[in-house]
Amino acid sequence: MTERLSSMRYARNLRRFSSHAQYFIKKLGCKQNEQLYFTLVHDDKNKNKRYSSTLNHPAMTLHKPLSLLERRTTEFTLFSKRNKRIHVLSQNKQGYAVFMEINYRATRTSDFKKIRAQFIDVDLNKISVHLDTKKQVQQMIKAIQSDPEEQLQSITVTKNKKGQYHLLALRTKQRVMQLKKAFINKFKLQIKDTMIIETKNGYHIYWVVQGASVSKFVSIQKALAKKFSSDPLITNLSRVMRIPGFYHMKNPRSPFIVKIRQLGRKKPFSQEEIIQSLALKPFN
Repeated sequence: MTERLSSMRYARNLRRFSSHAQYFIKKLGCKQNEQLYFTLVHDDKNKNKRYSSTLNHPAMTLHKPLSLLERRTTEFTLFSKRNKRIHVLSQNKQGYAVFMEINYRATRTSDFKKIRAQFIDVDLNKISVHLDTKKQVQQMIKAIQSDPEEQLQSITVTKNKKGQYHLLALRTKQRVMQLKKAFINKFKLQIKDTMIIETKNGYHIYWVVQGASVSKFVSIQKALAKKFSSDPLITNLSRVMRIPGFYHMKNPRSPFIVKIRQLGRKKPFSQEEIIQSLALKPFN
């Protein structure tokens, strides 16, 4: 399969975590009669956080009701818009990431009817900063490089049409592992009852909810992102997230299987409990 991950280990990981997608979906409170919506995006194209299609690797929007969904990810098949059957693992092996729409709506174009969870995306792989001047860029690079704890793969700087600079520093695998442990230790009390999905570069953390208000979703998402210094873009109702049981393939030489680290408590949260227990200050 790759130099770093043998075919035998690749297959063993798939078998070991093949039930995690079903655990994840059921933990979210999905009902048997509900249609689930998935998006497959080639990880080469997902680097820019865009779902744009390309000639070689078009994004796929797929669906299937939970009642027909296979138990193991090795068997998953989903339907395209034209009801063509797609074997998901085959696409994952070719570099496609597997995402699912977290909140519920009856169709892809209808309004959202139910909030299944409030959630955050903790990405520890990068330092991403927007700066106004070249001097600020130089100062930031110097500060990062002088930090004895940082371990970096690369630093790139780009300039947009408005003249603003974007500094992107990517951390090493070893540094990401250190930061993963540090994050869990720092927030262990705040996230002890949540569902935690481990990704290659961090964690997706879910507060599964019941009876939640659709109108409060975005403001709570923003407050959670601020509280945990997580991705501030994870706020929209239609947000899709990686599902466990499939490989993260951004680096084909070093694939990482996304998996459930903990399922969390049985009783769902209320939005008010999340706000109170974390001392959040939701804002529009």
